[in-house]
Amino acid sequence: MAEWKELGNKAKNITLAGLGKARDLGESAKLNLDNVSEEENKKRIFAEIGKRFVAAHPDPQEGYEELYRQLAEAEARIEANKTRLSQLKDEG
Repeated sequence: MAEWKELGNKAKNITLAGLGKARDLGESAKLNLDNVSEEENKKRIFAEIGKRFVAAHPDPQEGYEELYRQLAEAEARIEANKTRLSQLKDEG
């Protein structure tokens, strides 16, 4: 009879340990999602800083020339896409 009680206690301990692990995994998942959200928030903030910097400094400052060039190229591609979209809309 003592063996059954001991087996029951072991099962109970294993179940409690499993619940603790599940709780830890749930908390880990939540923390990871929170971090992803905060990283996205940082990207949004950096983008806003960049927009304000470029607006305040339309000519590239030393060390920013390549980034300004890349920005101008991206803007040119966007405008070309918008033009083509407008053409497609007019044709359709």
